[in-house]
Amino acid sequence: MGLAAGYHYGDVRPFLASLDQCGYQGDCVMFVTRTTRDIDRMEAHGIKVIPGVRPDNMKHVSQNAYRYFRYADFLREADHTYDRILIADVRDVVFQRHPFEFDWLPGLNCALEDKSRTIGRCPYNRRWVEMHQGEEVLQSLFDKQVSCSGTTVGDHESMVQYLDTMLSRLWPFEQRENMAGYDQGVHNTIVHNNEVPGVRFVDNSGPIMTLGMTESDPELDDEGYVLNESGERAHIVHQYDRKPELFKMIRQRYA
Repeated sequence: MGLAAGYHYGDVRPFLASLDQCGYQGDCVMFVTRTTRDIDRMEAHGIKVIPGVRPDNMKHVSQNAYRYFRYADFLREADHTYDRILIADVRDVVFQRHPFEFDWLPGLNCALEDKSRTIGRCPYNRRWVEMHQGEEVLQSLFDKQVSCSGTTVGDHESMVQYLDTMLSRLWPFEQRENMAGYDQGVHNTIVHNNEVPGVRFVDNSGPIMTLGMTESDPELDDEGYVLNESGERAHIVHQYDRKPELFKMIRQRYA
């Protein structure tokens, strides 16, 4: 599941085309807004597109945060239980291998960013935690490695528990400057403080390569695919847009 708020087809084509090419045949749900363009071209990939708007009392909440309410509603109304669910960013995520052809552990699997910067030492994550949840919560997370909220994998029950816990902490929300990503602060509070049972972490040596905080460009194999820190082709590459040459190469590959 992912949100394409305000995006056009070119923004999400690498996500959709790479998902097709890796052989995935399960459900893919894309939530869209009034400003999303080229929806018909997205639907041509066989995905389910769900339009929607924020209620008036939540207009001040970022789309990044409001997406969790939409995800939770979808799973509550689903007529069957999913074995495995991935919630993901869609503009800067690409698939190099089938996302579920990995031995994911039961429970919730959360991606860690590069260990070079902790929550308290990252100006963005620090602000998102402190401004929404306060100094005491920040101090409890200060030396924790940042978990990226942009790629999370879980079984149906664990994902519903996670989303319900997210919703309980995302709202109410007091609007402040530069808080569009405050959902990640809430995500880190939940997963590091064991507010959801069965949380596991995967770092850049595993199936998800999260590039935003890495100092250098990632290693590539002979076919130009990103290798994780174990030297294997990562299943999922996130934040590839932070590496200009890689961004150019991926956009050309799926042009």
